Amino acid sequence: MHRHTLSAFAGLLLPALLFAQDHKHEPGMTHPADSRAANAPTSPQRPGQAAFGAIAEVVAILTADTTTDWSKVNIEALRQHLIDMDDVTIRSTVVQQPIAGGARFTVTGAGRVTDAIRRMAKSHAAMVGTGGAQRVTVEEIPDGARLTVIAAQSGDSAAVARIRGLGFIGMLTLGDHHGPHHVAMARGDTPGAHRHEP
Repeated sequence: MHRHTLSAFAGLLLPALLFAQDHKHEPGMTHPADSRAANAPTSPQRPGQAAFGAIAEVVAILTADTTTDWSKVNIEALRQHLIDMDDVTIRSTVVQQPIAGGARFTVTGAGRVTDAIRRMAKSHAAMVGTGGAQRVTVEEIPDGARLTVIAAQSGDSAAVARIRGLGFIGMLTLGDHHGPHHVAMARGDTPGAHRHEP
C-alpha cells in the first residue's frame, strides 16, 4: 500500500518537475506581480479627501492661467462653500411631497446646517432652474428652505417623473455649473455670493 502511494506521488510530481526544467527564465522576463510593481505610481494619485481634492484642482487651474489676478483670489470662500455642500448633502433632512407638475422639497437642519441649506438652495437651485426642463422657486422657512420644482412644459409626464426620481440632491447636481461656479468663486468673480460670517 505504501509503495503504491509513493508511485502515485511520483507520477504527479514528475510532470511538474519536467515543466519547471523546460520553463526557462530569460533576461528581462516579467511575471504579473513584477508588472504591477513596475507600473505602480511613485506617489499617491488621490488627495485622500474630496474637498481637498476639489480645492487642489481649482488651485491648479488658477496657477496654469496666466491671467489669474491673485489679489482677488479667495480660496477660503471655496472651502466654505464645500463645507456647505457637505452639510446639505450629508446632514440635512429632506421631506419630498409630490405636487401637480413636479415636487416640493422641504429641507431642514440645525445650527450651521440651516444657513448652509439656505445658501445652497438660493445659489444652486437658481442655476438648475435657468433655461432647463424645470422651474424652481425657493422659499426660506424657519429651519431651512422649501424648493418647489415643476416641469417647464405643462403635461410633460417624463419631466415630472425625472424631478421626483432625482429628488432634492439629485436636482442640485443637474447642469454643468458646479465646476465653473467653483472656479469663479475662487477667482473672486462672484461678489457677495457665498459670503460666510466668521
